[in-house]
Amino acid sequence: MGNMRGLIAASLQQSWPLYLIVIVIFSAGILLGSLGVNTLPDEQTAELQRYLQSFLAQAAEIEVDRVQMFKGSLYDNLLLGLVMYILGLTIICLPLVLALIFFRGFVLGFTVGFLTAHPDWREFCIVLISMLPQNILFIPALIIGGTASLSFSLLLIKRFNNSQTRVGHQFVGYSLIMAGCLVVFALAALAEGYITPELTRLSASLMAGW
Repeated sequence: MGNMRGLIAASLQQSWPLYLIVIVIFSAGILLGSLGVNTLPDEQTAELQRYLQSFLAQAAEIEVDRVQMFKGSLYDNLLLGLVMYILGLTIICLPLVLALIFFRGFVLGFTVGFLTAHPDWREFCIVLISMLPQNILFIPALIIGGTASLSFSLLLIKRFNNSQTRVGHQFVGYSLIMAGCLVVFALAALAEGYITPELTRLSASLMAGW
């Protein structure tokens, strides 16, 4: 664990411009996603609101298959992490990884934008609470993993232009950082499968009495 913290600290110190780029791209995705809500046709917006209201009205009683929810989230998260890792081993990483990060930001921004446009603050609070456990883990791992992927890909480009550039030590560090991100992605899936349903149920029960 200490070695992992040291690797991340060294990565932050050496690659802070890339971290800044990744955070800006992710934030741009959130911003455009939240603005994208306004482009939906009124009929589709009304349909989504009806679906949300129906779900939240039954949130306190709904039984979910936690195992299936965990497995689905785990598959999606680990696939994303593995794709970023593999892309980092290529010289075409930059646009593709940034596109992945932008897309995840867009999805999050669209969700938050739709909720903030909804007038019922209780429903907003319920969904916001249900989004927190997994995203508290997922978003930092996404930013760290995306930056590590970009950094190693740029190193490979440098080596392509200069065969004297050594990448062995950096490859080990890159692999360890991405392995740590995969572990955090798995923990985020665990939170989504087992913590989020309970938080949603609890918050829905509490809000129903207000």
